[in-house]
Amino acid sequence: MAAKRSETKKYDQNKKQSDKDTNKIQEPMEMASPLTEPEGRGAFRKLFMKLGEKVGTIKTSELNPDYLNQVKDADTYKEMLCKLAESIMHVLQQNPKLVPEAESKMEFECPLNQDPTELLSVSLEAMRENFSAHIPALEACIRACIKLAELRRSYCKRGRRAIHFIRTFINVDYVLLNNQRQELIKRRQEMDFAKHEYANNPTEQKKESCNKAIAKFKEQSDEVFEALGTIQSKKEKHRIELIKILDEMRKYHNSAAEECFLVCKSKW
Repeated sequence: MAAKRSETKKYDQNKKQSDKDTNKIQEPMEMASPLTEPEGRGAFRKLFMKLGEKVGTIKTSELNPDYLNQVKDADTYKEMLCKLAESIMHVLQQNPKLVPEAESKMEFECPLNQDPTELLSVSLEAMRENFSAHIPALEACIRACIKLAELRRSYCKRGRRAIHFIRTFINVDYVLLNNQRQELIKRRQEMDFAKHEYANNPTEQKKESCNKAIAKFKEQSDEVFEALGTIQSKKEKHRIELIKILDEMRKYHNSAAEECFLVCKSKW
C-alpha cells in the first residue's frame, strides 16, 4: 500500500513538472521582458531604458503574429523531438543508467566488458567444471553471449548515426536559432529606444540612429525567418531517420536471433 502511494506521489510530481514544462513552451522567449541593454549606452541611459520599459514610457514594438506562431511551433517541436530522441535511446540502450538527456552528445553505448551478455559469458565460463559433460554446448553459449554483446554495441553505434539530423537539430540548429532570436530581441530593444529618443528629440542625428536601428532589426528578423523556414525540410529528414532506426532494429534482432538459434541447435 505504501509503495502504491509512493508511486502515485511520484506520478503526480512528474505530471506537475510536465505541466510546468508545457506552460514554459507555450510562451516564447520573445514574450518575456527584455533583459539586455543596448551596447555602448552610458549607465544612466541603460537605467533609464530599463525603467522606461517597466513603466511604459518606451513603447515596445509588437512582433509579427506569424513570427510568434512560428517560434512557438519551433519550441514545441524541439521539446517533442527531445522526448522522441530519449525514447529512441532507451530502445537502443535498455540500461536506463546509460541513457543521457537529449541535450547532450547522446552517447549511450555500453562500456566494454559491461554489457549484460558479456557478464553472462564470464559467469558461464566459471561453470565449466559443473558442465564438464557439455563443454561444446557451453562454449556455444559463451560465444553467442560475446557475439550478442558485439551486436548490441554495433547496434547502438549505428542507431546513434541513424539519428544524426535529430541530434543536430536539438544540439546545434535549435541552439543557433535561439541565439538568433535573442539577438532579434536585443535589436528590437535598440530600435524601440532609438524611436523613443527620436520622438522626444527629432534631430537629424537621432533620425539617422533610428533608421540604422530599424535596418538592423529588419536584417536580424529576416535572418530568423530564414532559419525558421528550414525547419519543415528538417522535419522530413527526421521522419526518414525514424525509418532508419526501425531498419536498424530489424537488422539487430535478426542477427541476434540467428546467434540464439545456433545455441538452440547445440546438444546438451
